[in-house]
Amino acid sequence: MPLRDALANVDPYRPQPPARVLAERLGLERLTKLGSNEGALGPLPEAVAAYEATAAELARYPDGDASDLRAALAERHGVAPEQVVPGNGADELIRLCGAAALDAGDAAVFPWPSFPSYVSAAAVHGATPLQVPLNDRRAVDVDALLDACDTPAPGGGRVRVVFLANPNNPTGTLLDPSELRRFLDSLPDRILCVLDEAYAEYADPEPGGPALLREGRPRLCVLRTFSKVYGLAGLRVGYALASPEAARALDRVRPIFNVNQPAQAAAVASLAARDAIGERVAHTRAAREQLRETLAASGLRPVASQANFVYADVPGGDGAGLAERLLAEGFIVRALDGFGAPGAIRVTCGTDEENAAFAEALARVVRSG
Repeated sequence: MPLRDALANVDPYRPQPPARVLAERLGLERLTKLGSNEGALGPLPEAVAAYEATAAELARYPDGDASDLRAALAERHGVAPEQVVPGNGADELIRLCGAAALDAGDAAVFPWPSFPSYVSAAAVHGATPLQVPLNDRRAVDVDALLDACDTPAPGGGRVRVVFLANPNNPTGTLLDPSELRRFLDSLPDRILCVLDEAYAEYADPEPGGPALLREGRPRLCVLRTFSKVYGLAGLRVGYALASPEAARALDRVRPIFNVNQPAQAAAVASLAARDAIGERVAHTRAAREQLRETLAASGLRPVASQANFVYADVPGGDGAGLAERLLAEGFIVRALDGFGAPGAIRVTCGTDEENAAFAEALARVVRSG
């Protein structure tokens, strides 16, 4: 029996064993992880140097305000430092948005299939998660989202949060800028809109959440992360760019030391490496097109992606079965049951070598039936 009644509706995250443990269990010399959308090229040299330079201060608590990181991000995005809220990855900030805006009996709306953390961010606070199906399981249906925002929660409460991943995870699709603007213009004032732009750097064009925020829109929160293109997933550092009201609310619920000092230092250093980031983006954009062709050539039905992964429907609808067969070949991909797409898989772009090896493994698996 859970300690709080609301927790009965929360499905705890069940992580897969580490790759080294899985490899040992399966008797594999090598296991390539293409299931978690991490940056394929690792941390930048500047970030590693900044990380190592903090070692002598590990006995001290980190800067609870993340002042250097706030200042650097504020300058990068053209907002005030107090509009930047640091997080232990974007995932923590999703949960904090729920804590800041949802009371028991309220509701949160989001497209579906999408990121499962939106479900738990609502449910853990006793709110109702309202899932709005994508058009053809690919494109966000703006009008259906708006209709859902007027739908009372089962307990009579109102929708108070909209989570909108752009590009969407797991499909990789990008919302048309004019549709996004229309959505925001039509959204009731009581609702906090959370634009989750975790994969923004890979998109072409890059989604304009920060620009929308600079227009002075109230109750808007844009999430970004250093876990993807910057290669810092292991340090857990993300950030919100938010309207003043939303930023103040997030700071009220944010743990004071939620981003450690090595992570802060590595993130600040990473921001300066613009040329290297541009090269990474170019690599990923080419890799995802090659990956789309690989999946299509093996009979899957991939969706054109604007992220660092490709979503594909599996003939016969057994995404989990295909993921298991690929695991036996030494490749971890994501089965999408928990994302609302049990008939599909999601594959992260790896290095050129990893992508080529995956193409061969997928062809073998499909040929073997």
